[in-house]
Amino acid sequence: MLEVHGGLLAWTVITFLLLLVILGKIAWKPIIEALENRERDIRDALSAAEQARAEADKVSQDYDEMIKKARSEVQQIVAEGKVTGEKVRASIEENARLKAAEMLENAKGQIEAEREKAIREIQAVVVDLSVKAATKVIEKNLDTDDNRRLIEKTLMEIGKA
Repeated sequence: MLEVHGGLLAWTVITFLLLLVILGKIAWKPIIEALENRERDIRDALSAAEQARAEADKVSQDYDEMIKKARSEVQQIVAEGKVTGEKVRASIEENARLKAAEMLENAKGQIEAEREKAIREIQAVVVDLSVKAATKVIEKNLDTDDNRRLIEKTLMEIGKA
């Protein structure tokens, strides 16, 4: 079956060792350098990826903070807008109330002035009518100025009563 020959075994071992030395000098050194370069590249890529992930996390946190700040500012602006709107509304209402009161006072003053004017006009007409009537009744008893004073005095007394 299997027989071991000393010469063949020796030459096989010598060939194997020679092949190892040749491969060690020629092939293994470049292969190991390539593997080490590849390992270094992978390590650098992982380091760069970790740095990029850390930077992305920082940017994401900054972005979240900016969004929170912007939302806070928006809420503050809306609240200030509501307060300002309420102040403007109250101011407009107060101005409207004051104007309405002023217009009412002016209208009352005008009404009172017109009433006084109407009363004076009525009194003047009554005085004239009374003078004419008294003149016809008395027929030159007293002169016209005396009649006018007498009637005006009587009307004033009636107006006060």
